[in-house]
Amino acid sequence: MLRTLQKGNFAKGVRGLASYNQAKSLRRYPVGQTLHGFEIKRVLPVPELSLTAVDFVHNRTGSNHLHIDRDDPNNVFSVGFKTNPPNKTGVPHILEHTTLCGSHKYPVRDPFFKMLNRSLANFMNAMTGHDYTFFPFSTTNDKDFENLRKVYLDATFNPLLKKEDFYQEGWRLENEVVDDKSSPLTFKGVVYNEMKGQESNSSYLFWIKFQEALYPSLKNSGGAPSKITDLTYEDLLDFHAEHYHPSNAKTFTYGSLPIVETLEALNKEYIAFGKRNIKNIVKTPVELKKSTNVIVEGPVDPMAPPEKQLKASITWPCGNPSDVYETFCLKILSNLLTDGHSSPLYKALIETGLGDDFSVNSGMESMTASNFFTIGLHGLQSIEELENEVIKVLEKHSEEGFEDSKIEAIIQQLELGKKDQKSDFGMSLLYSILPGWVNKVDPFDVLAWDDIISQFRIDYKKGDLFQNLIKKYFLNKPVLRFQMKATETFDESVKNEEVERLQNKIQDLDQEDRDVIFERGRHLAKKQGEVEDLSSLPTLRVRDIPRTSTVKPVSFSEVENSKVQRRITDTNGLTYFRASRDVNIPYELYPYLTLFSDALTNLGTESQSMADIEDQIKLFTGGLSSSVSVHSSPIDLSPRVSFNFNGVALNQNSSHIYDIWQNLLLNTNFNNKEKLATLIRLLSSNNISGVAESGHSFARNYAGSSVSRAKAISESLNGIEQLQFLNKLNTWIQDDEHFQKNIIDKLNELKQYLVNSQDLRFSLISDEASVLENEKLISSFVSKLPSESIPQTPVKDFPLNPSHKSFIKLPFQVSYASSVLQGVPYVHEDGARLQVLSNLLTFKYLHREIREKGGAYGGGAAYSGLDGLFSYYSYRDPKSLQSLETFQKAGQFAVDNEWSECDLEEAKLTIFQSIDAPISVKSEGQVLFKEGVTDEMRQTRREQLLDVDITDIKEVAEKYLVNGKPSIALVGDSQGDQKDWNVVDLGVQA
Repeated sequence: MLRTLQKGNFAKGVRGLASYNQAKSLRRYPVGQTLHGFEIKRVLPVPELSLTAVDFVHNRTGSNHLHIDRDDPNNVFSVGFKTNPPNKTGVPHILEHTTLCGSHKYPVRDPFFKMLNRSLANFMNAMTGHDYTFFPFSTTNDKDFENLRKVYLDATFNPLLKKEDFYQEGWRLENEVVDDKSSPLTFKGVVYNEMKGQESNSSYLFWIKFQEALYPSLKNSGGAPSKITDLTYEDLLDFHAEHYHPSNAKTFTYGSLPIVETLEALNKEYIAFGKRNIKNIVKTPVELKKSTNVIVEGPVDPMAPPEKQLKASITWPCGNPSDVYETFCLKILSNLLTDGHSSPLYKALIETGLGDDFSVNSGMESMTASNFFTIGLHGLQSIEELENEVIKVLEKHSEEGFEDSKIEAIIQQLELGKKDQKSDFGMSLLYSILPGWVNKVDPFDVLAWDDIISQFRIDYKKGDLFQNLIKKYFLNKPVLRFQMKATETFDESVKNEEVERLQNKIQDLDQEDRDVIFERGRHLAKKQGEVEDLSSLPTLRVRDIPRTSTVKPVSFSEVENSKVQRRITDTNGLTYFRASRDVNIPYELYPYLTLFSDALTNLGTESQSMADIEDQIKLFTGGLSSSVSVHSSPIDLSPRVSFNFNGVALNQNSSHIYDIWQNLLLNTNFNNKEKLATLIRLLSSNNISGVAESGHSFARNYAGSSVSRAKAISESLNGIEQLQFLNKLNTWIQDDEHFQKNIIDKLNELKQYLVNSQDLRFSLISDEASVLENEKLISSFVSKLPSESIPQTPVKDFPLNPSHKSFIKLPFQVSYASSVLQGVPYVHEDGARLQVLSNLLTFKYLHREIREKGGAYGGGAAYSGLDGLFSYYSYRDPKSLQSLETFQKAGQFAVDNEWSECDLEEAKLTIFQSIDAPISVKSEGQVLFKEGVTDEMRQTRREQLLDVDITDIKEVAEKYLVNGKPSIALVGDSQGDQKDWNVVDLGVQA
């Protein structure tokens, strides 16, 4: 424990407060007391985070429970287990899926998914980590908390684990066409296709291969597709029996609900179990007695030039995560070395062009028994150059250390982050605690925030803290050198391996075996199509939803002809500032907007480097950022493009927001070729991984660009078209004439349009005194900006994408599909009906057809009320063409289906999960400021949603889906005949 580290008069005051809180906590949670079989072992008040932590141990089973008592209505529950993977078959991951496919008290197919629309939870999930699996949820509704807790506990400790669920969620051999015995056998399964999709992401592939090299004992908890098909049903049952036991469980609660009911529920669940001696070894990494070289093959990035294909990293082991204080210091050291323009490794590796960007494994990471510091790049020439430059930087700072101002800036960011009131604080706390907790890191040490900071301030002021850490762990120490080299044959070899593995599985099958597989496939399809009795599942009711929405009132003022939206509230001493202006520029400039926005916080000015400006930002604010956003009018769907810049600071430091933004807006040096080239290389780097991770979003945006002008603009800013544009930029920076004419001149032209006081709008969120002070600062800020009128090009006529059937060709093992149809503006009553319809189709039709039957990792329908678009999508989909056919049939299904009132209730509950989810203080009033949606519009929409009936559903299905004209897009590898498709190639173009 670190509570003894406080020093000085200030610390005495803190200790006094802590003593008072501890006295209260001990009265409420007396150490040694037993509640429903759980003994209170320790209590820790943490006044700096306004919480009390209580450590419980179940007497019968030895199960650990951590309760975080905090005045927060967004209550969290989680049950987690230490689950060391025995091999690469993905058994922890597949068990995570099948655990949620039915339990003894709730014997329905996939109760977890079905609870999604019987609840008002703002978060529900299940996740598999390196060596742990956990099942968390959060909700503000007391009854909902009880319902979900019951389902989660029965699912984890009493799952049915039916064989058919293993086949559906894990893997199976099945005829390609389920009802056609003559069709070829193929591999199917949700997790199997999920991991094929993951391995199509070159960043994930680099990361998982790196982990396997560094930590061979950890295997691969998610599962390697080449090994998943070795997993047997019996292996799954054995793994559950061994690991999903109370003696191996770590349960967690957070929030304002009394802990007694949860302890009682846990005790009842555990009554059937005795104590078990769980042999959960904390896995150790490879022992680096000498430097080790590992080289693996990877895919060619079609969006990168040949000389930019290498990814490589250097890794040092550095201590044990159980030493929470040293781990904290190492994380600060990592931040000092790598974060931002002023960091020495950014300067040495990125600014020099040695690499395009840091690799995905760069930085400090704590994994089970060891911390690691890794520095990697992608787009570099050789690993030797990387290592040499990194060693030079480390040697320099082992002697010189770091400037106090840079360290104080990091502490400032940490302290300011603590003040920032996040709506998901409890879930974030769980995520920070659990990975260490399952590996013997004491959660109380992690929570002792002020003690850690106090000790850190003492130690770093001695002047040799970081020098000693560098010498202790990095200089003249063995390293792991890891490289992933792209080969032209990689993608083909992956396909060939699957074909060969499939042949090995089926070559010895006789006719009887094939008959069994065929009948099993038909049986599974039949089960997937059955309508179930869901009466055993608990549910909330629509009557539990308030008819009136919560309003966060705002007021307005005018400063220097600029409108100021004011949200006056308790912000814990912070000011949240946002400025915005509409964009109406020549259409050919739109693709440059993203680059312009990023350039403002990356290039620096003629008199000041970005490194120096960044130091100011870190010392005096909680961060500044700029962005470009696109919205459709809630009245008529006309597009609106906004250039935004914002910041947050302590109230007393808010003037720095205006000073720094004034400097950046007026003086950014767009002629700084070196920094601009670095930024373009960074923006262009490894974009294929982003598409692999969110291919459904790219497909949906591209399809929508044929229907909606807002989506057409969004596509040019951050979609497939933007990726093509970045490829052009990357080519232009290699030619001085193109660089000047096609990049620098365009950015300077954009500045004339965007840096102007005309039509600026502001949003302020703070207490009343700070808002008044900020209005004075706004007056001064606006008066110093140019004010001349600039000719405008109306955005309302921005051209649509002419193609309604597009195929974006990329070398992925699975695909992503989307189909988009035009809807109505936000204020139209049909919008609420379409939103309910999209939910009904997702849960009652598309989930079954696309995920359960088709084997895709995900799929569904969504209606964006603000965009007025109805969209279908599939994610990591082995049968995307089939999914498009399913989309086409969905409208008629909605018209013909006999919807029940229960179906409607469930759909509405799901929609209100997000509508009524808690929001952070900094988001209050922002729907009005950004999208123009008033409280009155929100209230009308709320009532419309609550009042939707079955007749409404059928009418809008007929009108918009059956009779609508869809625009479709596919992202992935070649499928079928492409002659009718607009084929989009993302390869580098000269």
